[in-house]
Amino acid sequence: MPDPTSKVPPSIVVRMARLPRQDAVTVLTAFLALLYVIPSDRTIGGLGGAGSPSALFALAAGLWWCWYQLARREPVVDLATQPVRLALTLFVGAVLASYIVAMLRPLSSSEVSGADLGLIRLFALASILLVATDLIPNMARLRILLHRLVVAGALLAALGLVQFATGQSFVSSISIPGLSVSQDFSAVQDRNGFARAAATAMSPLEYAAVLSMILPIALTFALTDTTRSRWHRWLPALVIIAALAVSGSRSGWLGLALGIVSLLPFWSRQVRIRVAVASAAGLALLYLTVPGMLGTLRGLFLNTGSDPSITSRSSGYEDVNKIFSRSPILGRGFGTYTREYRILDNQYLLTVVELGTLGLLALVSLLVTGIVVAITARRWPPDALTRQLGPALAASVLAGAVLTALFDAFSFRMAGGTLFLMLGLCGAYWRLAIRNRASGLPPTEADALSQPG
Repeated sequence: MPDPTSKVPPSIVVRMARLPRQDAVTVLTAFLALLYVIPSDRTIGGLGGAGSPSALFALAAGLWWCWYQLARREPVVDLATQPVRLALTLFVGAVLASYIVAMLRPLSSSEVSGADLGLIRLFALASILLVATDLIPNMARLRILLHRLVVAGALLAALGLVQFATGQSFVSSISIPGLSVSQDFSAVQDRNGFARAAATAMSPLEYAAVLSMILPIALTFALTDTTRSRWHRWLPALVIIAALAVSGSRSGWLGLALGIVSLLPFWSRQVRIRVAVASAAGLALLYLTVPGMLGTLRGLFLNTGSDPSITSRSSGYEDVNKIFSRSPILGRGFGTYTREYRILDNQYLLTVVELGTLGLLALVSLLVTGIVVAITARRWPPDALTRQLGPALAASVLAGAVLTALFDAFSFRMAGGTLFLMLGLCGAYWRLAIRNRASGLPPTEADALSQPG
């Protein structure tokens, strides 16, 4: 029987043979468990905002990524330029430049602490992106990680549904040895008589953003993964949709719409019709089972002029303009615009203030790059499920990018961690699709060549 590696250029065989023995999917699964299971207000006592278990684990994963880059024997040459990693480098460079400039001017103690904490948060997020982009060994393992992400999202959504139905948190009373409460936390809020659940997230906004980023992946598996029963395929997606539908927030419904609409161009006409019918049936079911919910949602979108959350955001534009005019290129320093000044509830405005024009362009470039590479790479995998995962990852990043305009997402561990993980998975999808195309082998054989060790 001929050796399948004979079809592969020697440089590619060497590159694939030197993957780390440790499994990045296992590492990222542990990160997801820490990120979603531990309530977001819990930190290791004495470390303050830097003591989040998920952030510390992400930093350790970053050290693992560095060790792998230093320990591997082959030259540091990729099969193709990695656009997501390049875009991350530009964003990190903008943050570091802004930090240096900020340290050259007088700062209050809270601003210095905020800047230092901002760098720690950034390095943790960048670490997760790099581990996902560079160390996931093959498409099969990528699909396994995405399945685990969908299950985690479904469990998070299920907890939120229980909180919505009962009005009880079930989270605030949890005591975890070694962890302490770092800030005010409410897993259940009220709006117009309806409980707004947050599960283990810091706020209902963050909860809705995280579920919105997971929804496109869940829908894609439900529609395409024929290796599983319909019950196993559709239950996670339906639970996430239900949680977003009763979230009682504009963000939840906007994320729900984005998750469906952004995938429509990649679905067949038959699937679009079925989704339209199911959506109409879902609205009717919501009207019958949760009286008053549709009226509340209509008021959220039509009465924006009198909504305190909208007026609070818009009232900060003048302040942003004043601060931006003082340092329009590099901003005042990442993390230095602390909440004691104002809560902007818009990550892009906050980025303009802290990182200036260069930082905003770098952030937008990072988000756009993740979307573009995921859609572009869908042309290469031969099987339907893997092809559809590209648009699903792009839709996830798009949902996160849009909802980031509604709150300061990088200040929230769960939302920021999920968004950067999705960006890393876009990079992994690009790299693996490029590798399979370059090898000229079917996906199963190309994956077998890349098994660790």
